[in-house]
Amino acid sequence: MVQPTDNGDAVTPQLLRRHTTGVVSFGDVGDVCTETVDVDHQRRLVDEIAKQATVLFAGGVAGSVGKTCTAPLSRLTILFQVHSMVSATHKGKFSESLPQAFMKVVRNEGIVSLWKGNGASVVHRFPYSAVNFFTYELVKGSFADATTSSGQMSVSFISGAIAAATSTSVCYPIDLIRTRLITQLDKDIRYRGISHAFHRIRAEEGTRGLYRGLSATLLVTVPNMAINFTMFEALKDLALAYRSEQQQAEQQSLSVVDTLLCGGLSGIVSSSITFPVDVIRRRMQISGIHGGSRAGSATDIARALFAEQGFHGFYRGLAPELLKVIPMVGITFGSFDYIKRTLQLEAR
Repeated sequence: MVQPTDNGDAVTPQLLRRHTTGVVSFGDVGDVCTETVDVDHQRRLVDEIAKQATVLFAGGVAGSVGKTCTAPLSRLTILFQVHSMVSATHKGKFSESLPQAFMKVVRNEGIVSLWKGNGASVVHRFPYSAVNFFTYELVKGSFADATTSSGQMSVSFISGAIAAATSTSVCYPIDLIRTRLITQLDKDIRYRGISHAFHRIRAEEGTRGLYRGLSATLLVTVPNMAINFTMFEALKDLALAYRSEQQQAEQQSLSVVDTLLCGGLSGIVSSSITFPVDVIRRRMQISGIHGGSRAGSATDIARALFAEQGFHGFYRGLAPELLKVIPMVGITFGSFDYIKRTLQLEAR
C-alpha cells in the first residue's frame, strides 16, 4: 500500500520502515544486532589469538634469557655428566671441584667456550619454552573450575606434565644436537654447526638418531616440569598470602624478586629429584658417537655407569646443575610473568 506525504509524494512501506521520523535507522533492528554480535565475536577471536601469540612469545623469550644467562653452568653440568664417555684417557671425574672445572675449560678452550652450543640452546629453548608455557596455560585454562587448594595443585601437576611431554617431543632433535655441540672438544670437532650436525646425524645414524634418548628425556622432563609448575604455583600463592598479611591488604601480584625466589626453589626440588635420570639421558644422547660398546638402552647405560662410578656417578654435576637451575628457573618464570604483565595479560 502506498501512503501520501504532506507534499503529495508517495512513500512505500519499505521506506517508512527504514526511515522513521526523528530516528535515523539504516535497517532492521535484527540486522544491527546481528552485525554487532558478529563484530564482537570477531573482536573476541582476535583478542584471544593475540593473547595466545603473546603467551608463545613471552614463553620463548623467558626461556631464551634464562638459558643464555646460565649457559656456562649448563655446559659444566653436562661435561661432569658425560666426561668419562667423551675422554679416552680419563674415566673419572671431569674435575675435583666446580672452580677447577671452570678454570680447566677456560684454560683449554677460552672463556667464550663456556657458551659453546648456546646458539643451539637458544634455538631449542625458544620454541621449547614457548610450546611449554602455551600448552600449560591452555590445559590449565580448561580446568578453570578447580577451586580447592588440592584441586589447583592437581591441575598444575597435570598441566605441567602434558606441557613438558608436548614441548619435549616437538623440540627434541634440537636438544640432542645442542648436547653434542656442547660436549665436543676442540681437538675433535665433528659438527660445524646446527645444520651440519643435523645432516650428519641423519646420514650416519638415520632419522631415529635424532631421537636417541627421547624416552629417558621424557622420564626427566615430564616429572621435572610437573613438579616445577606445581611448586611454583603453590609458592606464589604462599608468597602472595604472606605479602598481603604484611601489608594488611590483598596483593594482586608479586615483585620480581619474589617470583625469582619461587622459581628458584621449585627448580631446586624438581632437579634434585630427577637428576639421576638426566645423567642417563645425556649419556644416551652422545652414545651414538662416544658410546662404543656402551651404546644401548637406558638400562644398559645405567648399568655401565654404576659399574664404572658407583652410585655417585648418577649425581656427577649436581652442584653446577643446582647453581644453574636457581637463576635459570627463576629468570624463566620471572621473565614470563613480567612479560605477561607488561603486555597486559593476566598473571598466572
